[in-house]
Parts: sequence; structure tokens; C-alpha cells
Amino acid sequence: MKHAPVTELTVPLQVELLPVVTGCVEQSAQAFGLQRSESLALALATEEVFSYLAAKAAVGQSLRVTCRGGGYYAEVVCRFPGRALPVRALNITAAVADDEASLEEMGFLLAARTVDRLAIATEGDSMSVSFVKEKAYPPAPAEVPPPFAVKGAFREYGDEPELLKQFARRVTAAYGRQAPPFFRFPGKIVDMVAGGEYGAVMLADDNRNIGGGMFWRKDAKMAEAYGPYVFVGASGLARDVVDACLRRFARTGTLCLVIPAATAEAPRDYFEPLGRLPLTAADGRREEEALYRQLEEDNGSLIYVHPALATFVRDAYDRLCLPRQIEEVASFGEARSPYSAFAVSMDRPANKAVLSPIWVGEDAAASLAEHVRSLEREGVVNIFFKLDAGVAGKALLGPALLAAGFRPRLIIPWEGRGDVIVFAHQEGGE
Repeated sequence: MKHAPVTELTVPLQVELLPVVTGCVEQSAQAFGLQRSESLALALATEEVFSYLAAKAAVGQSLRVTCRGGGYYAEVVCRFPGRALPVRALNITAAVADDEASLEEMGFLLAARTVDRLAIATEGDSMSVSFVKEKAYPPAPAEVPPPFAVKGAFREYGDEPELLKQFARRVTAAYGRQAPPFFRFPGKIVDMVAGGEYGAVMLADDNRNIGGGMFWRKDAKMAEAYGPYVFVGASGLARDVVDACLRRFARTGTLCLVIPAATAEAPRDYFEPLGRLPLTAADGRREEEALYRQLEEDNGSLIYVHPALATFVRDAYDRLCLPRQIEEVASFGEARSPYSAFAVSMDRPANKAVLSPIWVGEDAAASLAEHVRSLEREGVVNIFFKLDAGVAGKALLGPALLAAGFRPRLIIPWEGRGDVIVFAHQEGGE
């Protein structure tokens, strides 16, 4: 991965130092390529964290702020002692009441709505909260790229900006709502690859017309791929695209390649099936099939799961022949946070939402049910949940997920800290 630009600041939690913190965030975000309105959103979110903590901080406590540029986004991470954040205000379902506590949390509620992604993590006696704001990009022109007659043999290309933009436009034109939403913004695709977190391979003819390609996101141990996308009827082109993609991961240490929503052209004999997710669209019901290919030896890992999900998890690992030590986790009355928080990722053209846990508390079942109701009121019919089985505390969500109508469908190896269990809400197509 390419080196990301970073700025860092550590300041005492004193209200009079607030302008120093927000100024650092705003200027860093603009230096990383965000527009002023986007950088102000990150500064506002950081301001709310700092102000809330400064009002409650003990003498001598400090906040460390790290700003990082990711090519198509900027991220701000705030690290601080203790665990004082009002996590329930981070939910899309949060509302402000008239009581004093709710009014104190209003800033967090507003901040959570100004950024694109947020996360909370703990380490020992400290906590961190991260905010991500993506750049705004113009959508692709409405006109469809013209068909072409293939000239010569296809050659392999990787990160040329003009070819990436052509690739993005051809994907959206050929695959419509089945295309990931970021393909609607060709400039974003270019910056995603330039930032180093994503990669692409394209096959183009002598006139540099793209016949097919794949796109992927690379994590420490897995690659999440999209495609293969094919735009002409050349024999064996989909296999050539997949072969070109696999060559990019040779001797890189990547354990596996996962295609969470494989296209019809994907050569099934190259992969193992992980499972299918139901989708309801305006033109009917269909399924997304997830495919898996092991690239290097998987030496196993520790997986945490609630007993209510243990049978599903064991059956999935037996079928995939993946070595896992499964640790069953349940609550035995120990003290827990009273409130939960959940992130929601929306794909409106596909009428789809994916929830994931930010913080797990006693109200998880009620909070999940309210999130489902809120999404259904907006007309979202495809609701999914991703649970990282590599984090012990998140395993406690098992009963709450089942009570809210979610059912486990498949496991994606190494998508998070560990493997990720994907659930589909039963209203989305049991």
C-alpha cells in the first residue's frame, strides 16, 4: 500500500485549545484534497468530540488527533483516556429529547450525520473515535460508451487514469444497479486506485477499448474483488480477466480472494461458493452469490461466536475446510454499556443497507429493531448485517440479531479483524 500523508497533534483537553484542534483538522483535510465544506464537516465532528471531553476531563488529560489522507477521503482519529463518549447519539435513529443529557449529546448526533463513516475502538483504558469524509465527485456523463469492434489482441493494463475512467463508465452502462455505487463516479475510481487501498486490472485492445476488467480492495490478509466485468463477446475473456487479477496477488501474502457479488461471467470452477444473499429489486427478486478462492495456506485463527450461531458457523467452516478455533461467547450477567451504536452503509440505487456494530450494549435488540423500522420506513427492502467474528465483544450480538429478524447467510474469511458473518433480514427475502 502506498504511504498515506499524515498529520498528528496532541493537546491538553482544555476548552481554550479548541481552535487549535479544529484548525489542524480543517487545514489537513484541505491539504489532502477535500473541499472546504467537506473539511469543515470533519472539523465539526472533531469539535464535538473535543468539547464534550474537555467539559468532563480531569486535569492533565490530553487528546491525540491524527489526520490521514486516503486519496479519495480524509480520516480523523481522536484518541483519549477513558470511555466517556455518548455512543447512542451516533445512531441514525437517535433523537434529541428535552432532558439535559440528551441536549449534551446533540452535538454528537449532528456530527455523526456530517461524516460518511465512523468507528469506535477501545484499547486498555483508552478509546478512539474515527471520522471519515469522502471527496465529492461528479457523476459520469449520461451517454453510454459506444460498442466497438475488437482490434488485435487484448493487453493487460492496471492504473492508467483514462482507462480507469472508461472502465467505470462501461461497468455502470453494462451492469446497471448490479454495479457497486462508486463506479458511477469515474474520478473517484482513479483516486481509489491512486490511494493504494484499491487495485484494478483491465484488458484492452489495440485501440485501448476495454473488453473486461476487475477491481478490488486489498486488506492485510484478503482481497475483496468486484467482477469480472466483460463488455464484449470474446471467447474466454472472463477467464483471462480473472487470471490477470490472480497474477496480481502472486507472492503478496494475500491469503484469499473473495467476490461478494459475483457477476454471471465469473468462472465458477475457479472458486468455492460462500453462499447467496437475497435481493429484491424493481424488476424482481434475485440473489448475489459470494465466491472464494484461497491463494496461500490459511493457518487458522480464533473465532468468537454466540452459542445461538455456533451450528451455522461450524457447518460453514467444515464445508470450506478452513481451520478455525471456535470460542463460544455468552453473557453471564457481567456489567455492560447500557447503549449500542450501529453504522449504516446505504446503496440507494440497489435499495440496500448494510449495518455493522460500532458499540455493543444492553439495548442491542431494541436498537436493532428500531434501525430496521427506520430503514423500512424509508422504503429500504434489502437489509443486511455484518458481524466481525474476530472481536469477542461483538459475538454477544447473536441473540439480538436473531430477535430482530436477521438470519446468518454466509461467512467472508478475513474481511475484518477476523472472519465476517453476513446476515440477511428475513423481510429481505427468506
